[in-house]
Amino acid sequence: MKNSTINLIFIFLLFWGCKPAESLEELATEIEIISEEPDSIQAANSFTQDDQENIQRLIRLTLTDLFEEDLEKGFLDSASRRFLYDQVDLNGDGNLEILVGLTGSYFCGSGGCTIYLLSNKGDVITRFTVVDYPVHVDNESTNGWKNLVLNSGRKDRLVKYDGQKYPSNPSVLDEFSGDLSNTQSLLVWNEEKLLTF
Repeated sequence: MKNSTINLIFIFLLFWGCKPAESLEELATEIEIISEEPDSIQAANSFTQDDQENIQRLIRLTLTDLFEEDLEKGFLDSASRRFLYDQVDLNGDGNLEILVGLTGSYFCGSGGCTIYLLSNKGDVITRFTVVDYPVHVDNESTNGWKNLVLNSGRKDRLVKYDGQKYPSNPSVLDEFSGDLSNTQSLLVWNEEKLLTF
């Protein structure tokens, strides 16, 4: 039964992978189907390349929508249109949230860069500012979401979910006193992983 479900999902994705998504909603529906894979597969984060291509398209559509006006006015240079991303289930619901790290002078300054946390449907959960890479995911949770450790102001800051979102400016938060070796590192800077929107 499990194999036939996976085969049906694969056939559906193969069919839809050949057809461009028309909107964020349509692509989010495709991603939702991906996230309904059995837990053992999802835990291994074993998405196919087609799935990752759909996720990348979702990110590109989201960023293009968020910065439509700035793109039209030419405010974003080529370096500022590059991003890296990682996925992680922060709230234990079986769906992978998407961390998107932005680059370039439009999104980064002496204090750090802008990072978006998106739902698996492309909705913005939190926009973090003045953050350096990487992002660390702690084993501890607050209000059902894993705590994050973000470097801001040259210090590692403990960032806790408040019930609706994470605080957007970690530079004003308490310093993290735990051991970073016990955390999961995401958005580890790698020039080769950068994509463009």
